[in-house]
Amino acid sequence: MLVRGGRPPQLNAVALAADVGVGTVYRHFPTPEALLEALAADRFATLVRQAREAAGLPDPQQALRAFLGDTLDAYVQDEAFAAAASDSGAATPETLELRGQLLRATGDLLARTADAEVLRPPLGPADLLLLLHGLGFAVRHSPDRDDPELAARYLDALLTGVLVRPAADAPVPAS
Repeated sequence: MLVRGGRPPQLNAVALAADVGVGTVYRHFPTPEALLEALAADRFATLVRQAREAAGLPDPQQALRAFLGDTLDAYVQDEAFAAAASDSGAATPETLELRGQLLRATGDLLARTADAEVLRPPLGPADLLLLLHGLGFAVRHSPDRDDPELAARYLDALLTGVLVRPAADAPVPAS
């Protein structure tokens, strides 16, 4: 009900569904975007934590794959996050800070992959997050969106293009 097609919710509809006055909703969320971003805050924090955990994994390529998979899942499953993460503006300073934390944590993980010469240069954290946003959009709008393997196939295609060499356990493309 709150997020449809990445569009912010109508605050009057939120008030009605929550059985509270419209003024109450507007006091807490002055704009629909502010509500959307508040809904995404936990997802941002989770992804920052996952990026930091992935950076501690022994294999940098597997670390990158794990984090990008988690992030793609967020873009596919959480339209509030997808909208808040990709919007060029921000309704709240908190969201700007969360975006910055996610970019920094992703950058730290990418620095590790660069040191191991795993990722093709010059991809940066913003590049990869935008690519994942696009993949998430593609999964959500695909006629095959109910296929549980679709996101993994798209992620494998992305990784084939950005990794210097494929992972040992990466699927082999059909000929």
